[in-house]
Amino acid sequence: MATTVGQATRFPGRDPVAPGPASAGPGRSPAHDPGVWADHVRIARDGDPGALERLVIEYESYARSLAGRMHRGHEPREDLDQIALEALVLALQRFDPTRGLPFPAFATPTILGSIRRHYRDHGWLVKVPRRIHEYASAERQANERLTHTLGRVPTEAEVATEMAMDPAAMQSAAAALHARATHSLDAPLREECLADQMGLLDAEVARVDDRVTAAAAIRDLDRDSRRLLRLYFFEDMTQTQIADIIGVSQMQVSRLLRDVLGQVRNQVLADVA
Repeated sequence: MATTVGQATRFPGRDPVAPGPASAGPGRSPAHDPGVWADHVRIARDGDPGALERLVIEYESYARSLAGRMHRGHEPREDLDQIALEALVLALQRFDPTRGLPFPAFATPTILGSIRRHYRDHGWLVKVPRRIHEYASAERQANERLTHTLGRVPTEAEVATEMAMDPAAMQSAAAALHARATHSLDAPLREECLADQMGLLDAEVARVDDRVTAAAAIRDLDRDSRRLLRLYFFEDMTQTQIADIIGVSQMQVSRLLRDVLGQVRNQVLADVA
């Protein structure tokens, strides 16, 4: 009799993921074996636990073969085997032999769907919305269609148009797909490993204090002085262009810039001292 422990369905006296006997002996197929079909009828009619256990053994190698088809390199194969066996039990309990449908045709979507949900829910390092998972499949299909139609690899803009998706949203979704896997800190990177690059000094950090102090000094300037600095340093105007805007000569602009920068410098040095 099958017993359930947590999420896993286990059978007395045997490891749920240990290799079992072949699903069909020489010269016969589970789909056409009268005894196998009779067990399907017993489960559907009476929920017979003995029949359920026999059929799990009968179809075990079939379920494992589906797990092997879906296996990815970074996922433990034993986990997928267990998920496939759990889905097999569920399919056996739901199967209606009166419909005349072969059991493998009925069970395959259930088993593959369970494995896909496992990858969706547990195969990502970062939990992302379901629409991101759906995007991954839609984006792959759109790429394949466009590659076939255009005879070349499509651009991001072409894929976005094909999917009727905003390019910015598509880029965000694509970035989320990188959460599927990580790289080991011991992974080789040129002549060192990734861990050797962690925690390196950022040259820009040393300038943070200077920038904060300079920003405070600029805020203390009057409005005209701040405008002068904005036009020259942030809008990249020449002194002649600034002179035309504020109504003075180019020489006066030069003197004003020198005076304003002197004020900022003096203020920064006073704050640092």
